[in-house]
Amino acid sequence: AYPSFAYVMSILRIEPFSGVSGDLFAGALAQLADAESLVSELPRYLGLAGVETVWETVDKCGVSCRKVSFVEASPETGHGAHRHLSDIQAMIIKADIPEDAKNRALDIFQYLGEAEADVHGIALEKVHFHEVGAVDSILDIVASALLLDRLDVTSTICDPVVTGKGFVEMAHGRYPIPAPATQKLLQGMVVDPGLETAELTTPTGAAILRHMKPSFSVPQLRILSTAVAGATKDFTHPNVLRLSLCELVESAGDLLLIQTNIDDMSGELLGSDLLDMLLEAGAKDAWIGSIIMKRGRPGFKLEALCAQSEKDRLSTAILENTSTIGLRYLPVTRRELERRATVLDTEWGRVDAKEVVLSSGEIRVSPEYGSCLKLAQKAGAPVSKVYQSAVRQIK
Repeated sequence: AYPSFAYVMSILRIEPFSGVSGDLFAGALAQLADAESLVSELPRYLGLAGVETVWETVDKCGVSCRKVSFVEASPETGHGAHRHLSDIQAMIIKADIPEDAKNRALDIFQYLGEAEADVHGIALEKVHFHEVGAVDSILDIVASALLLDRLDVTSTICDPVVTGKGFVEMAHGRYPIPAPATQKLLQGMVVDPGLETAELTTPTGAAILRHMKPSFSVPQLRILSTAVAGATKDFTHPNVLRLSLCELVESAGDLLLIQTNIDDMSGELLGSDLLDMLLEAGAKDAWIGSIIMKRGRPGFKLEALCAQSEKDRLSTAILENTSTIGLRYLPVTRRELERRATVLDTEWGRVDAKEVVLSSGEIRVSPEYGSCLKLAQKAGAPVSKVYQSAVRQIK
């Protein structure tokens, strides 16, 4: 059975200066996860007999790196190499790997299937894969999904994806680079053809990348570990993929302001419950203001202030709980006064408060409203009385 493993979640940095492919992702991710032996066992987990996993150390323009290949004792020919999407899905579902890894692999193949269906103008259930349906491509994708699950990768940052240029021979004929399915999968991403006349980014690599939903805005990162995987061809540059596990470097004053304008939700749905939910999701502050939008329509501006590391979580919370279809991000810097927690003894009980040190050195004390509210509810008294009682204790 698949061995259990725990890993600290971090950011995955992708540097596809020589493109991306399934075997490159599998090779580099295996190094980050220290999991070559696990990948070697993958054919058995998938029930693929007669497939050997080969690991090599290769030199690419002076860069020593690892390369993984899946080799069949009796290579498939004919219909066996042209699998339908449903055939591959059934193989993954039966595999002896964690459910989250299965879901990642199924998601990657779903992207591939949808791209092929769109390119060829056919129904999804009629899609059959040629090169991607081969055993080595299936194992590259499932290995990548398994390793992403093992590393608990949930945030990905990517440099522009180099595709290569020229033409490539495929099962259906000769196509310009990037191939049609690859071009479809890369929509919305930042790409660069590069200098080499070769296919550097493959459909499998593009599908894995799409599954990870990378950001192409690179913040300040601290590198924790790096792995390099080598490809087959040799160029004047290192034909490798470099991946790094990183953590975000943030200054206490560097924050992000998320904004959106909304004109099709009622005020009660955009009330305190929504703001409380955003605060629980990681916002440092959140607020709503009334605005006049285009064509004189009244609306609301929703804003949330958060650390850069909370961007994705806050964005998801806003998109899933409001009717907006887009967000704006503004980097902001704030200055904070020194503060510390204290308590005030009142006739109603102890009230939490904060002490703020002004630039002059003067101390300013403010009762915490939430603490006053709890005491008021417990005593059945107006919160204003509890608050005023706390203010009287300030010296």
